[in-house]
Amino acid sequence: MDKISRIPFNIRIPLMFIFLLGFSQALSAAQEVISDDGREILLKEDGTWEFRSNDRFANTSDGRRVRLKAGGSWQYIGNALLTSKQQLRTTEIDIKLQKVVIETYEKKIQKNKRVKSQTVFFLDLTSSAQAQQDISISKENISNIKVSDSNGRDYPVLFIKPAPIILKPGTQTSIAVRVDGSPQWWKDVESMEISFQSGIFGLQDPASFSQNVVDFDIKKVDGFEN
Repeated sequence: MDKISRIPFNIRIPLMFIFLLGFSQALSAAQEVISDDGREILLKEDGTWEFRSNDRFANTSDGRRVRLKAGGSWQYIGNALLTSKQQLRTTEIDIKLQKVVIETYEKKIQKNKRVKSQTVFFLDLTSSAQAQQDISISKENISNIKVSDSNGRDYPVLFIKPAPIILKPGTQTSIAVRVDGSPQWWKDVESMEISFQSGIFGLQDPASFSQNVVDFDIKKVDGFEN
């Protein structure tokens, strides 16, 4: 007797129904895309497609996404998508890496000098006026941030400042992410990268920003911020 035949008949029927339902849902899975002329299209699993609506989409010169409705009206729906090494713009938020600064601190120990350094990433965050919810930035977000250089060295994230803050739709703020250490010039490091996991700043997908070391600012300080 096989394993299936051992299952009572009154249980086999519901199990078979659940299996067929899941199989049919997998077959009916489809995806929505935007055509080159800005129309919503549904791509079906059977190889066919159809227009979802007669609405079209466009980007304004100031970086916003608009829906052009078939009846002649239009509405903002968020930011226009933009991705570069220093900037990411989604429909919900715009993140821009403004600059990276290496701070150096010389501490005298008897007749010797000991130099310590920290690297600071300055970012501008702008929430879309059409964003669906507030964006919360807290000290605990450092666990969602990773900083590394082009040689594969990781740098511990110390803190985000200011934090905590709430970024409401249509507002902007600037933050600084401070990490311990800086690239060592004799190891020929070309760039540094700061990466954010999905979830932080309301991001649906991970995001990374990078800048060449030659473009960093270098600043001597009397002590590091806490």
